[in-house]
Amino acid sequence: MPKLVDHNTRREEIARATWTVIQKYGVDGVRLRDIADQVGFTTGVFSHYFRDKGSLLRYAFNLSFERINENIALSNKSVSSGLKQFRDALVALVPDNRNPASVAFVSMCFGIRNLNDPLLMADYKKKRKQYSQLLKSYLSDAAAQHEIRMGQITSDTLGLSFAVLDGVCIAALQNPSSYPRKRAIKIIDTLIDDLISRDSQMSSVN
Repeated sequence: MPKLVDHNTRREEIARATWTVIQKYGVDGVRLRDIADQVGFTTGVFSHYFRDKGSLLRYAFNLSFERINENIALSNKSVSSGLKQFRDALVALVPDNRNPASVAFVSMCFGIRNLNDPLLMADYKKKRKQYSQLLKSYLSDAAAQHEIRMGQITSDTLGLSFAVLDGVCIAALQNPSSYPRKRAIKIIDTLIDDLISRDSQMSSVN
């Protein structure tokens, strides 16, 4: 009797294999044949689980972001400091190109590539909005706990946070020898120190 494989389990297995291939070749270099080699079956099997290559990539991206959210929630489970939660949520998206299983690495690859795929772009914007709301909630907690000297959480503060995060992540992907994870995290910590040390005169979020 043939072994029964759970549909969702197999889809996740394929997505994880896709992450590995992305680590090697980038999103634009992904070939179904390479993914099939990772999981040990022929490319014809993909049609049972995904409509096309685009739907596979979108599933792999959304799964990677779900895993990041799970990691953030787990690391912040016993953390009471809003500022530390904010910092850890930023660090969670810093890619580690030394780690083949780094979902942060994969997510940032998707982020750079999303303009080439309208559907992937829509998924990316949705996840980005969710992440922004999470950061805002952590900043609100930090302000309520008087950990930062800001009277209000501002759109400019969130924008600056994303600018710093995007900058260090893109630098880490494009030039990993000059921008190792340790250096990227140090830059984020500089941003955190700035939030602690200065008064904010920015406009409040609408």
